[in-house]
Amino acid sequence: MLTKTPFLTGFPTLLFGTAKRSAQALLRQRRKELHESSVGEISAQFAEEIRPELIARHDSSKRSRVYSQSVTFWAFLTQVFSEDASCAKAVARVQQWCRQLKLPVPSANTASFVEARQRLPETMLRGVHRELLWEFARHGSGEDLWRGHVVKAVDATSAQMPDTARNQAKYPQPSSQAPGCGFPVVQLIGLINLNNGAWEEFIESDLGIHEHRGFEQLYACIGVNEILVQDRAYTSYEMITRMQAQGSHVIGRHHQARRLDFRKGKKLGPDERLQTWTKPARQPSGSNLSRRQWKKLPEEIEVRIIRVKGPDRTGKTTTKYLVSTLLDPIKYPAEEIGSLYYHRWEIELRFRDIKTTMRMELLRTQSPDMIRKEIMMHMIAYNALRLLMLKAGKAHGRNHRRLSFKGALQVLFSGIIGFAELWKKPSLRKRERDNFLLRIAERVVPERPGRNEPRKLKRRPKSYGWMQQPRHEYDEHFQTDDYPIRVLDATP
Repeated sequence: MLTKTPFLTGFPTLLFGTAKRSAQALLRQRRKELHESSVGEISAQFAEEIRPELIARHDSSKRSRVYSQSVTFWAFLTQVFSEDASCAKAVARVQQWCRQLKLPVPSANTASFVEARQRLPETMLRGVHRELLWEFARHGSGEDLWRGHVVKAVDATSAQMPDTARNQAKYPQPSSQAPGCGFPVVQLIGLINLNNGAWEEFIESDLGIHEHRGFEQLYACIGVNEILVQDRAYTSYEMITRMQAQGSHVIGRHHQARRLDFRKGKKLGPDERLQTWTKPARQPSGSNLSRRQWKKLPEEIEVRIIRVKGPDRTGKTTTKYLVSTLLDPIKYPAEEIGSLYYHRWEIELRFRDIKTTMRMELLRTQSPDMIRKEIMMHMIAYNALRLLMLKAGKAHGRNHRRLSFKGALQVLFSGIIGFAELWKKPSLRKRERDNFLLRIAERVVPERPGRNEPRKLKRRPKSYGWMQQPRHEYDEHFQTDDYPIRVLDATP
């Protein structure tokens, strides 16, 4: 029973109250709430995918800052998701968060936020990425696998970045462009899980490094009994033997440098044969191995050659020869292996989701260190949304591979209103989240077999010429000291 009757009647009642906290103490408490609640509606949307305690675990902030590492992470993530990815927009969002929590609103100057992004530790981004991959594995099922195997695909893509001296030094522009007339370009070798759509890892380099050499750092990301689907650039003798040594499997197109005679070998069917490959007499110039490591490779390997027919990117039916280390024709039918190779094209679609839909094709940061963090943040944002699509498909009986990534991104932004101020209301947040997943599950991409669209642009570009010299070297015309008066711009 609650009672306010003092049990020591001889003492003044003022002794039974709590001491009034100073204004600074109130601000510290508000700021603590801001950091602990992982500011913003987007943190409530991803509360089960990117848990607040995970961010707090990697938060090494020593001082009480407006832009703590937690606040900076969520502002950076929102910036990556947003169509307007400017720092000014991110700062405006932080200002609104502080206003909602009755904290001092920071300045509109973006310098503090830019410095905070530079202080953001890469270990935090790596930790969040590992947590997301673990969530993918936890919510996956055997139905997502192909005959009990995880299937992954590898390919290379590229992205441009601002033309700064540091970026040019690390990632030079294409040599065909005149100095000062192009943009630095980073080459990305990405590894995509075809079962759940997760972007598992990437290796960045300049355009002068061959994809095969960059792939060296991705061997460890392909586990035992997993299958890697690749194009002909990766189907080398060295790569196949190294994958076999670690217990992984390969499906790839026959490399044009090795002569193919489909009449040789053991016939398994009308369109498949077992053949024995011998090690090249000379180590290829692009090999990553030392001479000693090259000599340790086996002198012969047995591979399965499969002939498949299907449409190319122009829609014409062509014949392709595939190489696989899955030698059992009964356990692994040739038709399914051919289908898996055509699934390799999905990595191009995932790159389109990342580069076009999420606008990573044009990076924004000014230094190589920040370029890497920006790419990692795009990877986290992409995987977080893909994980939501996986959960939505499982919850509502839909094939998550058929859900629209663009539609899920649209639902994410439209759902921000529903998650406003629901961080400390778990029951309401759960109800809003269930509706959120239902909206994602409704965005199904219909099956369109045989669909082929030419790579043509309908909208005509502006009739401007290409820049042939740095911009500052062009002449500026109409310079005069007698400028016309602008009456509407005059200060009253």
